Amino acid sequence: MPNSPGIAKPPLRARLRDSAMRLIRHSGGLSLVGGSSWRSRHLALLCYHGFSQDDEHQWHPSMYVPGALLEQRLRFLAEERYVVLPLGEGLRRLAEGTLPPRAVAITIDDGSYDFYALGYPIFRRAGIPVTVYVSTYYVFKQLPVFDVACAYVLWRSSDTTIREIHFPDGCGTVALGTEAGRHAALERIRSAATRLGWSADEKHHWLAGLAAHLEFDWQGFLLQRRLCLMNPAEVASLDPAIVDVQLHTHRHRNPSDRAAFEQELSDNRDALAACGFPPDGRKHFCYPSGLYDSRALPWLKDAGVVSAATGIPGLVTPRTNPLLLPRFIDTSTTAAVEFEGWVSGFRHVVRRPRRNGVRV
Repeated sequence: MPNSPGIAKPPLRARLRDSAMRLIRHSGGLSLVGGSSWRSRHLALLCYHGFSQDDEHQWHPSMYVPGALLEQRLRFLAEERYVVLPLGEGLRRLAEGTLPPRAVAITIDDGSYDFYALGYPIFRRAGIPVTVYVSTYYVFKQLPVFDVACAYVLWRSSDTTIREIHFPDGCGTVALGTEAGRHAALERIRSAATRLGWSADEKHHWLAGLAAHLEFDWQGFLLQRRLCLMNPAEVASLDPAIVDVQLHTHRHRNPSDRAAFEQELSDNRDALAACGFPPDGRKHFCYPSGLYDSRALPWLKDAGVVSAATGIPGLVTPRTNPLLLPRFIDTSTTAAVEFEGWVSGFRHVVRRPRRNGVRV
């Protein structure tokens, strides 16, 4: 098995926190906060990214969760009487002061194929509504997303200690057996491809060569459509009673220039319109990687966006800026008691201060 950040134990501070939370849960404290009148004035937004088709949750546990874990979370919400609302309805009722007790909304970032193949059927069977923020370039360019696919190929080869690789800008050796070595290799690959102005097809062709060199099953990987996004027909087929398709930029970028930022939104809306989703209904947005620049807030407002999700942990309150929505990001390594702590609201009360724009 390749080295994986998901295998390591959680930090000592997290383990101590979870132990204390279990004592609070055992005493009924989490349930008390979850059912309080205070909690009924707060909306919990949950965030997911990918759903593991194979070992993605071992490779990148902060981005991918197994289907069994998602089903476990949804069972918990149902058993504890949490009410899962569509995002738009949840925000409207929060503003009106009509939220039901224990209100939750669920958001999914990117629009990956693994959501369509694994996550979507689970939500549909449970009748749970979700908002999916779709980044559209790779919806129409049906290739694995280069950066993440490259990182995965390097990880799957990490049982080899040192390998020589033909980088886009020359040869070099890589310590594939260490996370630091793989990270350095990935950064060199990305920066060289950008500097050389490679197209998506050129990146894909080079990555196929890297996979062959590392004896990675590239054709099997492509057949499973791993680390790809949904295609236009799949996006169009999503049941609107379950999935609300919304904005995530076209190329998963956060330009600092207003004209470029607005172009990303426009291209994103146009691409979703080509999948059958009228532009006037695309009013909710998620910052790529959860990172935001405060300069973008008036740009979003002028573009008709009414809410924008970040990667900042917390609950949404009536005083929250709707263009800076906090969310709790559930991961493969999130303890059940930590998940319960956030949806109940207890962790919101005792959270440590976090700086804006954390990466998700």
